[in-house]
Amino acid sequence: MVGSIGIALSGLTAQTRRLDASAANVANVRSTGAVPSADGSADGSADGKRAAYQPIGVAQSDANPGTRTSFTPITPAYLQEYAPDDSAANGDGMVAAPNVDLATERINQMAAGRAYGANAAVVRTQDEMLTSLLDSKV
Repeated sequence: MVGSIGIALSGLTAQTRRLDASAANVANVRSTGAVPSADGSADGSADGKRAAYQPIGVAQSDANPGTRTSFTPITPAYLQEYAPDDSAANGDGMVAAPNVDLATERINQMAAGRAYGANAAVVRTQDEMLTSLLDSKV
């Protein structure tokens, strides 16, 4: 019985991390940077141009019992956009924009909220069951 609280708490933590990753992606959706060269370094890095934000996702794995999460990079990390007025633009006026799909992020946020609520309900139910058990023994 007590193990179910631990499993639910690991689920709560997983959904919190999932929401953190999505919130970071949404907050940095317009954080453009220099287009990386073929070797992976940002064009103009010698000129001090910033790199584009690296969007992240969350991977869940079985921790037996419970779940474990880790942040994973979303690939491809960026899409090229035409923004000649951006300080990070290359000679062609292109910048690297984070590969963040706002619709997908919103769905991730809603799913994380629902899963968080389900795990919280497990904790509440377990607490009610233990309280009821202790009250009946008195």
